[in-house]
Amino acid sequence: MTFTPSDHIQISNVSRETFEKTSALIEQNVDLLDSLIKKWMWWNRSVNLFSRNTDEAQLEKHIYHSLLLVFVTDVPDCDTVIDAGTGGGLPGLPMAAASREKEFVLVDKVQKKCLAIRDIVRSLRLSNASVIHSDISRIRDQFPARIVSKHAFPVKKLLEHLQEKDWKEIAMLKGSEVTSEIDADMTRHFLFSFRTFDHMRDPFFDNRGILLIHKKDHVSDGHEQQ
Repeated sequence: MTFTPSDHIQISNVSRETFEKTSALIEQNVDLLDSLIKKWMWWNRSVNLFSRNTDEAQLEKHIYHSLLLVFVTDVPDCDTVIDAGTGGGLPGLPMAAASREKEFVLVDKVQKKCLAIRDIVRSLRLSNASVIHSDISRIRDQFPARIVSKHAFPVKKLLEHLQEKDWKEIAMLKGSEVTSEIDADMTRHFLFSFRTFDHMRDPFFDNRGILLIHKKDHVSDGHEQQ
């Protein structure tokens, strides 16, 4: 039988309430997040954390996008979050700034980006965030943890990197084409759900969503944090 992604991936919309919670979270941390944007813009002139034409308005959208992960989760009680392939600090830096009660580990194999992110962490006094220059597969176990990632890996590759790790959930910011990355063999061991942004009328969110992955031996009903 030909594999049909919709047969194996639960697809649903992120709720309006989740968008409202995310907006409120940004408002509560607006000064710190504004400082983050300024540090990003400064560093981007020399390190190329993002594309050269990235402006503050675009970074604001990336922050909103990242902070949706605070609420779209099946493990809201998980105290350690690891950003796999953080690059310029997405989604980990905004999450660390707005979720000070959790510990964040930002991992990337590009040294100059790690140096920039460390400076931003120090500048913003994010005592709950650390930066590791490494491949995600080589980091010392800091588990059980929630893994987050923004476009850094194909799904299968990230699962391979984490195959020896005791993670509780993977949350990936991905485009809707991610369904083509999921094959039938992967669904023997993992549950996949894709949350779409249909309630958003901003073109930035078109065809984007959040892919949640859970091990079948850790099954629980997926939900957005209430």
